[in-house]
Amino acid sequence: MEDLRNLEGYYEGVLQSAALYLTDNYQAVKVSPFGLDKELFPYTFKVKNHEQYEIILALPFNFPDDFPTVLVPEPHFSRLYPMPHLSKSKVLCTFDSNVAHPNMNNPEGVIDEVIRKAYLLINDGLLGENPDDYYDEFESYWEQEAERNILSLIHLTHEPKKIDLITFKHPNWEQTILAADSRNEGVKWLLQAGAKIEQGTKKALFIPLQSIGIPPFPKSNGELLKCLRKYSPNAVKPLLDFLNANGRPSTVIFSIPNGEGQIIGSWEHPKALKFKSSAFKGKGKVQKTLKGFRPGKENALLELQRDFKDLKVNKYHLTRVDRVRLFTRGGDGSISTSRRVGVIGCGSIGSHLARSLVDMGIHKLLLVDKEKLTFENIARHLCGAKEVGKYKVDAVSKMITSHLPHSEITINNNDVLKALCDYETLLNRCDFSIVAVGHLPTELRLDQLQKDGLIDKPLLYVWVEPYLAGAHAVYVDPQNEGSLRDLFDEHHRFIQSVLENPGQYSKREAGCQSSYVPYGVNEVKRFISDLTILIHEIESGRISENMLFTWLGDLKLQRSCGRKIAGRWAVAENYSVRRYPLSIFKGVEVRR
Repeated sequence: MEDLRNLEGYYEGVLQSAALYLTDNYQAVKVSPFGLDKELFPYTFKVKNHEQYEIILALPFNFPDDFPTVLVPEPHFSRLYPMPHLSKSKVLCTFDSNVAHPNMNNPEGVIDEVIRKAYLLINDGLLGENPDDYYDEFESYWEQEAERNILSLIHLTHEPKKIDLITFKHPNWEQTILAADSRNEGVKWLLQAGAKIEQGTKKALFIPLQSIGIPPFPKSNGELLKCLRKYSPNAVKPLLDFLNANGRPSTVIFSIPNGEGQIIGSWEHPKALKFKSSAFKGKGKVQKTLKGFRPGKENALLELQRDFKDLKVNKYHLTRVDRVRLFTRGGDGSISTSRRVGVIGCGSIGSHLARSLVDMGIHKLLLVDKEKLTFENIARHLCGAKEVGKYKVDAVSKMITSHLPHSEITINNNDVLKALCDYETLLNRCDFSIVAVGHLPTELRLDQLQKDGLIDKPLLYVWVEPYLAGAHAVYVDPQNEGSLRDLFDEHHRFIQSVLENPGQYSKREAGCQSSYVPYGVNEVKRFISDLTILIHEIESGRISENMLFTWLGDLKLQRSCGRKIAGRWAVAENYSVRRYPLSIFKGVEVRR
């Protein structure tokens, strides 16, 4: 085994051996870096097969931990392009490094396989045996011809529709245009993402296509019209109708089905402009209108197929930022419904729960909390020092919406009972609410309001014990048997606590109203991670009875610190979960 104490020396040794292998076995010739960064690709070779097609094999500095890059030089590139897997920048994609990995113990075998795959792709391309690969890489090919990148928030539909293009500036983004189903939706999303809205909104057309063919893509008005007539004839009339009703430039966003998803792109019909030369003294004139039509009159069909058929069509690349795309690409593919969830209490537990709900795909939240964020909160809160002094609901809302701007969050900076005095149906506007106030009288009042029918939606009461020896969540649907009150004795002591006497471990600082429960944020996140399983079941309607969910922390650690665990959990395992229907606690004698 090579001495890996000097990584740079190891790589250099492998590269030198690879260079000898290429020259001895492929008669490869070392060439200039071919426009690549020589520090990243220190060895570059020209390789030729028996059919006289040359490729450039660029060995990366960290070979064999990464695949060599393959390029196709001129004049071979011009003979082959367009071809599946060959980019406009002359790079031939042989292996997807996110899926395939080179065998670091066999550098020569990696070289053989990359060269073999390169010529296989070239031969398949020449024979036309892999045209479907174009669709797998459609967006990459379209992007190579694109002149601008547009963000897209639109909902992809099966019918054409008008959409809005909103111009903006963002300090970190290169894009300056957002496509949205409505201006209000787009402006809200941009503002929550920290963008500044520029004046003016322009109408565009979204149109679903069956296909737009394979590269080379149409470059002019006339070529585009022919392409649509051939591959997507149903799109021609909506396009012409839109162009007749709107001036130039006119932007069109399209989608094409690809497997289980959609691929999207955009083109723009520019202003009608054509220079016509004259034989008389070399003079000429500019044509801006259709022949036989008054200025301002449109006939899109004649524009595209006759007078301005050679006018260049501008292509744009689209980056999808809609919720479906983000949670498909960045999640497990499941998208939550439009259910709305309330989070009552936005302290350390409630703030992290709110973020977890959004991570689950629940994008409609109600946040209720009367307190402002303080420095004492930030060690275990979702928000940090930058947000100190703000109401917790404002801080949490801003934190979430700046990360996922599609979130729809309503805030109320009052005590929940005061909020209910002002808006009696506040919690009934949510599908269910999570109560994380850590204040038993408030929780019992909410429980009574459920019994009295004033709150008719389910509540999930959540709290933790000191040092997170345990944590609990009580799900109460007023339509089912059992209530929060059933879990407390006549002295308001919780009958299923994990610690023998949790109250004795609460901390207090100098001053009135200064008691607090000690626990760390890592344990909070671990508890919430397990709790989200229950929340997902609630959100999807799979919980049919009221229940107690108890999470057990590191019980061994608690015992080693001298904290007594209640006898009921004597044989319980660390970091385990228990679920109990509330019906079993009704009228049960409390034993300690």
